[in-house]
Amino acid sequence: MTGGEEKNRLIVDKFKELIGKFSFKPENRQYIIFRAILLCVATLLVSVNWYMFERKENYQIGLPSERTYFALTSARYEDKAATLELRQRAASRIIDVMVQDERIASEVTRRLETLRNGELTQLFNAPLLNVLQKQSSASQKAITDAVVKIGGMVRNESADRDQQTALIWKYLKETSLTQSERNIAFQMLDVLMNPSLLSDDEMLQKLRDDVAAQIPAVIKEIRPGAVLVQKGQVVTPSIARLLASQGYPDAAFPWKHLIFILGAIVIWSFWPVWIASGLRGKLSMREWIYIAVVLSVVWTLEVVFARLGGYSMAVLGLTGWLCLTLPVSLSFHVIFGGGVISVIIAFGSNPGIVCLGCILAAFSGGIGRILFFDPPNHRITIWRNLFFLGLCLGAVSICVHWGLGLYFDYNLALGAVLFSAVWGTIVVALLPLWENVFDVLSPLRLLELSHPSQPLIKRLQMEAPGTYNHVLMVGTLAEAAADRLHMNGLLVRAGAYYHDIGKLKNPQYFVENQRHGKNIHDSLPPELSGRVLISHVKDGLEIAAQTNLPKALRPFISEHHGTTAQKYFYEKAKALGEDVKEDDFRYPGPRPQSRETALVMLADSVEAAIKARNKPFESDKELSDFINQVIRSKVDSHQLNDADFTLKEMSMITEAFMDVFRATYHSREVKDINEIIKEARLKHLGESDKGEDNESADAEKEGERKDEDDNILR
Repeated sequence: MTGGEEKNRLIVDKFKELIGKFSFKPENRQYIIFRAILLCVATLLVSVNWYMFERKENYQIGLPSERTYFALTSARYEDKAATLELRQRAASRIIDVMVQDERIASEVTRRLETLRNGELTQLFNAPLLNVLQKQSSASQKAITDAVVKIGGMVRNESADRDQQTALIWKYLKETSLTQSERNIAFQMLDVLMNPSLLSDDEMLQKLRDDVAAQIPAVIKEIRPGAVLVQKGQVVTPSIARLLASQGYPDAAFPWKHLIFILGAIVIWSFWPVWIASGLRGKLSMREWIYIAVVLSVVWTLEVVFARLGGYSMAVLGLTGWLCLTLPVSLSFHVIFGGGVISVIIAFGSNPGIVCLGCILAAFSGGIGRILFFDPPNHRITIWRNLFFLGLCLGAVSICVHWGLGLYFDYNLALGAVLFSAVWGTIVVALLPLWENVFDVLSPLRLLELSHPSQPLIKRLQMEAPGTYNHVLMVGTLAEAAADRLHMNGLLVRAGAYYHDIGKLKNPQYFVENQRHGKNIHDSLPPELSGRVLISHVKDGLEIAAQTNLPKALRPFISEHHGTTAQKYFYEKAKALGEDVKEDDFRYPGPRPQSRETALVMLADSVEAAIKARNKPFESDKELSDFINQVIRSKVDSHQLNDADFTLKEMSMITEAFMDVFRATYHSREVKDINEIIKEARLKHLGESDKGEDNESADAEKEGERKDEDDNILR
């Protein structure tokens, strides 16, 4: 292959790789559906809002305004109408621009010079010369001098014949000539003179433009709340520009606004998708649809509240629902982006409102993560947290309005209190709907699933009481360890409660449900026993599907044994000489795919091993060594390969398990009542003997005191 062919092949491969990135992949279907829902909802909201309200209420140039518009932000703008009026007034003062025709001016100058030299015959016709020659020599000289003088003055001052005539007679009246002499002088000047000034329209317009440009623009300043246009006032182009700068849309369909929103949604949607790709547990299509539906509901309510008169802080609802049902690392990014887009959809592209929406969305997502980091266990706690968050958002909103010069009044504070209460109520009211429709788990649903009144848990109590006690202990162990590791303890406990529901199908085959001394497996082939025990995983998944157990809890059923083998029955089958394979006694798995299911596996194995030991531990070290041995067996069998526990976390899990076992299996040593009575009698007898000895000692001391007194008296 030549170098050119190799280069062409590389280019083709690169092109195919690039095309492949944009090609449809089945695993990306949920992301496409997620974006499609958001784009459709945004388009529908903008279109319906325009058709039902904006096209009827918004302003149109040349028509009376349907309502009074107020300024939303501080602004400085040029009043172009006032500026134009001032500049036109200044330009109108320039009436005309006159320029001198040099050719005409030179000819007039030559004629006057010829007259001054006395060469009259070259200038005047015979009749005029005859009239002039009839005058006396002094008169001729006076007339000629006057003509030369007045000609020099009029030469550069007249633009037309009328103006020239008026100027000539004006100057002639100022001379000492007689009227007849003035008539002769006028005729001579009329022959000699031609107007040399011409009107220059191009120069006139340029001069007017220069004068107008020197007039500064009229700058006006508006404050938030100022009236921009009164209801019924005709909207001029300048007023329309001012309203547009404040974010008020006109009556035309907002194509530019819609295209901007759709572009923002497409670009932003890659952000949460990228964040979700880094999570340990991938979100299902149902969960992505849930996020899209929640965003759609929040956007719709924001638009509705905006039509009713103001910013509703719909980001509160977004924060409550997503922080309670999504991983914390993902919820912030959805809240921030979704909150900003909701403001743009509801209020247009007004810079002040969009800036406010960005700040409140970021603040709500950040503070919401803190408030809901520890899962709330009561609905009133959720409402209280959201109400407090709403008050914080109200305070931030007031500060932003003040700092950015946005319009606000006392109603803003009242609205913050009202919407905080309203959104807290809406979140609590709709949370069960999201849980049941989209199979998402909130802390409240986990608490409900962990309650003893749940049907499956009640069945365990009645049909498999030993298993019931087992899952309670596993739940206690797993939750204690989860709390140490800052994991979701409620999810771990609920998963532990349901991990063995498959035993409801054949509870008598499991040792914890058998009566003492009777084991059904003693009469069964070991291969059959192994299959029955292993089948409780498949049976559990079937029961979970039949009872609509949340899908997030089903991995606890399938993964709590991983791919471990039933060693007891495998060794028993080998001892009986059966030709068996270890894989025939192996659970189907998979291995634990999350830290939560791995934690339940460890708790389940430790609790079962300690019960099977049926022997008290002599010391804490013996208990600790035993727990570590069980955990080590899971590590050695590669069951924890997909759960990234560190050595330090393994140690913390062991400590948590030991604390639970100390509290559960603590010693209850009680003395025999006969020993207590005997000790009491001995104590009583001892006190009696001590009393007699004390009386003898007192008598001796009294005798000694008397002897001392006698000695003193002596």
